[in-house]
Amino acid sequence: MKRILATRGFVSVAGAAVLAAVVVLGYFVVANPTRPTRSYCAIMPDAVGLYPHNHVTIRGIPVGAVTRIQPDGTGVRVDFDIDAEYPPHGEVSATTVSDTLLADRNLAVLGDDSAPQPWPTGQCITKTFTPKSLSESLGAFSKLSHELGDGDTPGSPRIQQSVAAVEAATSGTGPALNTLINQLGAVLRAPDAAIGHIGALIDSIQSLADSVDHNWDDLKLMIVNAKPGVDMINSIWTTSVGLLTSMGSVFTWLNEIIREYGRPILGGMDSAGPDLKLLSAQIGTMQQLVGMIPPIVGAFQQVIDPQSGQVRVTYAQPAVALPQPNADQVCGVLNALAPGGCTDGADGLAHIPLVPLVLGVAGAGR
Repeated sequence: MKRILATRGFVSVAGAAVLAAVVVLGYFVVANPTRPTRSYCAIMPDAVGLYPHNHVTIRGIPVGAVTRIQPDGTGVRVDFDIDAEYPPHGEVSATTVSDTLLADRNLAVLGDDSAPQPWPTGQCITKTFTPKSLSESLGAFSKLSHELGDGDTPGSPRIQQSVAAVEAATSGTGPALNTLINQLGAVLRAPDAAIGHIGALIDSIQSLADSVDHNWDDLKLMIVNAKPGVDMINSIWTTSVGLLTSMGSVFTWLNEIIREYGRPILGGMDSAGPDLKLLSAQIGTMQQLVGMIPPIVGAFQQVIDPQSGQVRVTYAQPAVALPQPNADQVCGVLNALAPGGCTDGADGLAHIPLVPLVLGVAGAGR
């Protein structure tokens, strides 16, 4: 076994097998032949430059490949596969595109991504077109040349004059024409994207035109009546400019006052705080202050002396009336504590000065 493993032939076979395995693995990783696809077909006017295995593109991105090309009546049937995750939607069309005139062409599929339903796989695409071949372009140019020369005798100056007029009209336009051709080439390299942008632009212009058409009466009325509004805005603007200009003098005057008298003014405002709080509560006098408190109003009979105008507080002590049997007992106890503190009345009630009695018992008399 060691001799077999050490032979050059075994090493060569093993290396070739490993290389083949790497190639197969790379093919599966890059090409991914097992990915799901959908089969479609298109009826093309011709298939010049289009071959099996050529790319199928959507918006310039390869998403599939051509599988078969065969004649179909006056046209050519092209079968192709597209990745299942990129099906065309809406009204689908197809064309052949190429980066150069001599290279193989790719099949470009154009659709509407905003449409909800994808194109059915069993229905061939019939809205197709192909670029004119170089021979057809040269043939058309040759035909035009013959038509221009019909009726001219040798030496007739018609073509010569036409060429001279064209030369005079296009003199000095070479750089601009070159720029235009380069831009046109850039657009033709991605015709599906350019057509999509142009279609979106036309749709936007149509929406704008429809909006203007529906609201033209309002726009006309607004334009006709705009002059009074503009005049009013101009008048207000002129007044505002004058007001702002005059405010400069007022600000200067206020600045001088604040710098000169700012501190005394602020001090006076601080000291006026309590009075302002009373004024904000709509309190003008002490009587109004007392009048806003219902318990004090019930306890005080008169606040201001009408003769002297001074503040006077008259307090009426509460009177306690007891039935005669109980009054005699209570009176005896109170007279024991404070002699003469309780007197009997003629009405059968005991009259007790409650406040002096309570204050005296509490020691206020001392």
